[in-house]
Amino acid sequence: MLRFSFKFMKQLMAVMAAMMNSLLRIFGLPQFPVREPLPSVNKHEILSEVRDTLGQTHQPPTSDKLLKPTSEAGHTLWRYACASAEERAEMDLLALSSEQQNWLLMLSDADLSRLAQVGIDGCTRAIAGKKCGVAKLPQMPAKHADVETNVMCTPLARRIQAYRMSPAFA
Repeated sequence: MLRFSFKFMKQLMAVMAAMMNSLLRIFGLPQFPVREPLPSVNKHEILSEVRDTLGQTHQPPTSDKLLKPTSEAGHTLWRYACASAEERAEMDLLALSSEQQNWLLMLSDADLSRLAQVGIDGCTRAIAGKKCGVAKLPQMPAKHADVETNVMCTPLARRIQAYRMSPAFA
């Protein structure tokens, strides 16, 4: 009997608060906060959700760096820089031109460890003779024809490049 009266009083208070809120809303005054009933939680539902999520592995979002195109020469340089001395002796360097191979063999172990830290993008820039974030690397020979360059091959690509180089874009 006590439970019934308690539930009845709760419902009566909720009806009165709703009426007062409608009157306050008409006059533009702040309303009483109305508590929403808590959702019913079933122990078996929670356990089944936990079991379902434990079986799934979370895949991290794909980084934009993974989507950027890199050259095979950059990958080869990075793999060479990360490898041990024994692995370097067995590594295939056919993705590099002869000038790039000579430059690579001039690098010291300290240079290679710094190149390994900058990653694939930095190694791609280094093998192209650009700034890569590693200071005091030996200079790449001036003539390197096999280095992949960003050649504008279509008229639209050339127009976009010309627009981006104009002073209005900067």
